Amino acid sequence: MKTQPKRLAAVLACLAAVLPACAESEAPAAPELRRVGGFSTPESVLHDEERDVYLVSNIVGSPVEKDDRAFISRVSPDGEILDLTWIDGASEGVTLSAPKGMAIAGGRLYVADIDVIRVFDASDGAPIEDIEVAGAGLLNDVAAMPDGSIVVSDSGVAIGEGGFTSIGTDALVAVDPGGEVSRLIADPALPHPNGVACAEGEIWVAYLGAARVDALDVLDVLDVSAQPRREITLPAGTLDGLVRLDDGRLLVSSWDAGAVFEIDPAGDAAPRVSTLAADLPSPADLGWDRARNRLLVPLFNDGEIVLLDVK
Repeated sequence: MKTQPKRLAAVLACLAAVLPACAESEAPAAPELRRVGGFSTPESVLHDEERDVYLVSNIVGSPVEKDDRAFISRVSPDGEILDLTWIDGASEGVTLSAPKGMAIAGGRLYVADIDVIRVFDASDGAPIEDIEVAGAGLLNDVAAMPDGSIVVSDSGVAIGEGGFTSIGTDALVAVDPGGEVSRLIADPALPHPNGVACAEGEIWVAYLGAARVDALDVLDVLDVSAQPRREITLPAGTLDGLVRLDDGRLLVSSWDAGAVFEIDPAGDAAPRVSTLAADLPSPADLGWDRARNRLLVPLFNDGEIVLLDVK
């Protein structure tokens, strides 16, 4: 039976209308993204879950200069800057020069500041103590352990106009709840540890000097296997922030790619690596808002933070 020309034209017109819509519905949805500006060299964002507020560390210039000019901001989940200089190095009794990674443990806010860990009251920002890390080169990221200890990366670099150069202090440092400092791993051959994340008996590490992340076994906060249990190679390097989600996925920022990579370790199978978000210049130390499934990305050179709702 022959199809009538008019009927065939109607069928083709229907298909033309339907097929693009089908293709569009099958495409993965891009994460919803909002930018919040007004910061000064933002390096790290942390979600304070108890008070439901975002904390932003502002270096205000050089990441290695002890100039006491830095500050930490408080931002609402709606993107409103509640207090730009909540903790301010210019205030009497407060020392803060180049704050980078942050973590909260036992009601205390721990902040990496070049070769010292600054400790503040997490509720009101009042200074509590400074924990000196003898021999530290460049303390960078901070992660809280389940027992209230913290782990801090020493990237082992000096930073100048030409980029960074190795100074051989590469390490992972532990601080117990009493403030005692010990080196979990100290090895000049490490490719400059930066982002750290702790969960389920593991410490994950991302590197400035390598396009990979490692998983280290944690037998005890002071007894970490120096040999990576697992290494995952990424498409680009100069890695910075690292967060581990509750489902085991890892998110890591890359300056070289201007992107955030998503890693699904997938048990013993080959890990799956994809790009979660691109076109993010100078993405520094990441934060995670688990209540909203939201990634927090500071754009170091742009004076902004990005709120990225992950579906």
